[in-house]
Amino acid sequence: MSFAMWAPDFVCAFVAPWLLSKDISQMPHREPGGSILELVEENIFYDEWLVFITGDELRSFVYRRDRSELI
Repeated sequence: MSFAMWAPDFVCAFVAPWLLSKDISQMPHREPGGSILELVEENIFYDEWLVFITGDELRSFVYRRDRSELI
């Protein structure tokens, strides 16, 4: 969606570690500690990863997909 409407330099998201372990995210760049939430009284701790893809990588991915779907 963002690629169709704009020409982004990058696209990023916060992703739960269990999604990365299942290789659901197709983002090539992953950094731990992207978002850390700790609520001591509620015994809640979230440590999400920051994942991102550059604009050039996104364009390459989209164009490669478009051609392969036409075949």
